[in-house]
Amino acid sequence: MTAALAVQRVHKSFGATEVLRGVDLSIEPGERHALIGPNGAGKSTLFNLIAGGGRPSAGRIELFGVDITRLGPAAVNRRGLARSFQNTSVFAGLSVFDNLRCAALFAERGRGSRWRRWTHARAASTRAEQVLDAVGLGARAQVLAGTLSYAEQRALDLGLALAGGAHTLLLDEPTAGMNRAEAARAIELIRSATAGRTLLMVEHDMDAVFGLADRISVLVEGRVIATGTPAAIRSHAAVRAAYLGDGFER
Repeated sequence: MTAALAVQRVHKSFGATEVLRGVDLSIEPGERHALIGPNGAGKSTLFNLIAGGGRPSAGRIELFGVDITRLGPAAVNRRGLARSFQNTSVFAGLSVFDNLRCAALFAERGRGSRWRRWTHARAASTRAEQVLDAVGLGARAQVLAGTLSYAEQRALDLGLALAGGAHTLLLDEPTAGMNRAEAARAIELIRSATAGRTLLMVEHDMDAVFGLADRISVLVEGRVIATGTPAAIRSHAAVRAAYLGDGFER
């Protein structure tokens, strides 16, 4: 089976500073995969490279077997990969519905000839309505996005990726800044809304990681030191020493 996302021997240096040192990562279609590690390990840099926000110094990145190593963010997005950021990226002055409709229209705009614009606009509106319910914002459709709570804005961020039709999602700390109850609700929302899609998530909340991920990779000093199921990562001696700590189970 072709991997949904394959990172092959990726290096990234900024001047004399080597941030990524030969990262290998393979994520299967439909898999929920978490990337964890201490601050400064290179997680955000790797996310940026996968999403087209930079170029590796060496190595290759593939999306369902297609080389995307040198594509920019818009080209990567059109191939079905969407990224959320640690800070919300919604259009504050537009309604929730119009935010989602914009994302759907962007996905539709390259399909067909100009005379089909009206059909595409209608399809985008239908798609936005479907995503509203999927991310639990149906009752907030006409509210300005800038007035939503932080947790609701993160749900809208997820909705923007879904409205664009992405089959592969990169979520950067989706529960950051949330209390325990909000984080638990966010994880359940991600679980239900992304069913059938491929997910790569960077997250520091270990309850979220171990409650959602099918597999986990641990990045330390620019290298993946372990990949495995949550149970395997919990008991991995090198992971405990580098990141989780011996008291993690307690």
